[in-house]
Amino acid sequence: MLSRLAESFYWIGRFVERSEATARLLAEHHQLIIEDKRVTPAAGAEVLLEALSLDAPDPPIADPAALIRVVLGNPEEPSTVSGSVHAARENARAIRDALSGEVFEALNSVDMRLTLAVGKADIRSPGVLLYGVLERLAVVHGVIDWTSPRDEGYLFLRLGRSLERIDMTARLLTMHHDAMWPESGPVAMLRATGALHAFLRGRNPMSGEQVRGFLVLDPLFPRSMLGSSRIAEDTVRALESQGSLDTSGRLLRTVGLLRSELEFSSSSPAPATVDEMAENGLLRASQAGLEVSEAFFRQVGTTVWSN
Repeated sequence: MLSRLAESFYWIGRFVERSEATARLLAEHHQLIIEDKRVTPAAGAEVLLEALSLDAPDPPIADPAALIRVVLGNPEEPSTVSGSVHAARENARAIRDALSGEVFEALNSVDMRLTLAVGKADIRSPGVLLYGVLERLAVVHGVIDWTSPRDEGYLFLRLGRSLERIDMTARLLTMHHDAMWPESGPVAMLRATGALHAFLRGRNPMSGEQVRGFLVLDPLFPRSMLGSSRIAEDTVRALESQGSLDTSGRLLRTVGLLRSELEFSSSSPAPATVDEMAENGLLRASQAGLEVSEAFFRQVGTTVWSN
């Protein structure tokens, strides 16, 4: 597969996952700020913007509506909801000949609807907009799974998605919702990752410590850090079996180390250990992203023909 095609597939996976995770997190975080006044809107906004690596505006955010506008963002900011959706759509447009028409149409639809809705949305009650975006992104995920052949392109997309899941789950854990909102924070963390049903099925007590441990170490939930690292490692091995070989071996070593560190850790880690795992997950996901680029997307120069 041409490196430009592989790179676009990879970034479609990352940006679709980023847009969904950011929209979920924004919806739940906004609800916490509205319902529980023990944390001021300014403090709540600062925590979210720092976790998402977004620049705080000047003057600082003082109300929840302003936070919604900043995190919804615009198409030029790839760390925002609008920006990540638009970036996924642009990558799909660049490889339309290698991508099913249904996938591009689904991404184009959510991009157009989000662009139109952001300007008209009632920012004081953003739930309708955000959950509408999540429904459309669920369609995108479904169409990708239904129509994509399990070739190298799909594997690069899945690799990008799994690395982004590690990154976004780790960012959520660094926010410590359970410390800021002891009663409602743990549930919000689960809802922000779509993990509430899976957690309740385990009949675990609803506490911040239990929720954080679940989001890091549960082996069956696909958005836990352990679940995502397993998918990432399996995907790298599948790429190698199809001929997309990382000759340095660094990428497989990075994702394999993260998976093994999580898989063979204590089943009931201390809170400080969970914090260390989240920080390590952020570092490993960033390192793996760089190694993917170097192994598969790096330009090696231009051939110069001479007489």
